Amino acid sequence: MSEAPVRTGVEALGRSAARGGLVTLVGQGIRALVQVASILVLARLLSPDDYGYVAMVGAIVGAATILQDFGLARAAVQAPIITRGQRDNLFWLNVGCGVVASALVAVGAPMVAGFYGEPLLVDLTRWLAIPFLLGGISAQFRASLTRDLRFAALVTIDVLASMLGLLVAIGVAVFDGSYWALVTQQIVAAVIVCAGSAIVAGWLPGLPRRRESVRSFVSYGLNQLGAQLLTYASLNADAVVVGARFGTTAAGIYDRAFRMMMLPIRQLQFPVTRVAMPVLSRLQDDAEAFSGFVVRGQVILLNLLAPAMMLSAVVAGPLVEIALGPRWAEVAPLYAVLAMGGVFQAAGFTSGWVFMATGEMRSQFRFALWSRPLMVVAVIVGSIWGVMGVAVAYGVGSALLWPISLLWAGRAAGLPARPWLTSSCRTVAVHGIAALGAAGVVHLVDPGAPWIAIGTAFVSAAATFALEALVWPALRGDLRDVMRTRALLRR
Repeated sequence: MSEAPVRTGVEALGRSAARGGLVTLVGQGIRALVQVASILVLARLLSPDDYGYVAMVGAIVGAATILQDFGLARAAVQAPIITRGQRDNLFWLNVGCGVVASALVAVGAPMVAGFYGEPLLVDLTRWLAIPFLLGGISAQFRASLTRDLRFAALVTIDVLASMLGLLVAIGVAVFDGSYWALVTQQIVAAVIVCAGSAIVAGWLPGLPRRRESVRSFVSYGLNQLGAQLLTYASLNADAVVVGARFGTTAAGIYDRAFRMMMLPIRQLQFPVTRVAMPVLSRLQDDAEAFSGFVVRGQVILLNLLAPAMMLSAVVAGPLVEIALGPRWAEVAPLYAVLAMGGVFQAAGFTSGWVFMATGEMRSQFRFALWSRPLMVVAVIVGSIWGVMGVAVAYGVGSALLWPISLLWAGRAAGLPARPWLTSSCRTVAVHGIAALGAAGVVHLVDPGAPWIAIGTAFVSAAATFALEALVWPALRGDLRDVMRTRALLRR
């Protein structure tokens, strides 16, 4: 086969990825605004206890989100070829997984309530079982849209779900003023995502076909399932420990700090991963192109996330006062610690891309098998020093696991991890220096002027970053890559 058709195909893939990345980022920006509105409005209508109840339940039953998918959606996206019969079989497998996940949550509701010693959590948990069933139904529809690079459709559905969910939640909060507003928000969003994905995907599943084997998909999903469950346990152990040891109010305060930290991460993690996965899956036979795409994707992701996370940690007090109001002041120190740890959590996304795109799910599972229990132990030990001890343990654990995960993924894929580590360390370092410069200035601002404090920190960080760019050629190269994202994807 001549190089011309191959090059044309790669360029077409790059153009599709570039368009998809742009559309997805715009959509995630809209979703971010909706979520910010949710934080601003609902925090003033609901109490820390309301958030605490939902957070305590979600930290345990949220694992069913992984079971409802069973890794089959990722397997469908990653596969070079998938037949219609395989797609139908995967649909019914996902529906079955959704039914099982929802049933387990509903049946386990009394045990969740008993664990926390809160009887009212029984009904709350059972209602939260509904989104797991809907998630199982929609999994393959969304996988099909992702495989076809129909990112605009996915973004439209997600934005609509977020907006309608928030509007309903505000209505319930105004009339009821309780945690049921948060429960209703999740259910409404899940209904919109399920119905919208099924309609837009444009296909109806046929009956299961015994001759169409999906064994390779199930094998991929099983290994991913194990890794994801371990990862989920480590990422949510902090919420469980805080709720069990320190009560609903502490759980609500910690949940607001954690959710604020995760807001920018999720807004970029999902769209970047959604675009990166189908592209990397098609480049897995070209080591040079694969490694280059990983490096560029990581640089773009961290240059967007790291400054936002680090700068917001510096101005955590003014930020929380503006976003949540004075009664949530205890969130600020927790958020500052968690935001710094969140930078390293985001930096570790690259290893997940490599594991999934190359199909090295067993290696990912082996890594999770020893690393994630260590995170859980760290959080439990940290709780000796209270809620702040939990936050510090989470942040330090994320920082320590980040370089190890990159090295592990590189070895599993047979690719050098040094370029990934070098580029990410450089990005974290330059934005860390800029944040330190802002921290040295912002404490001089009047505490009663939160907007001035945030503006001063931003100007100071921007000036420091500009000075770094002047004296560091490699940083200027990274910035050019960020500005030329579409061109890089085409290449």
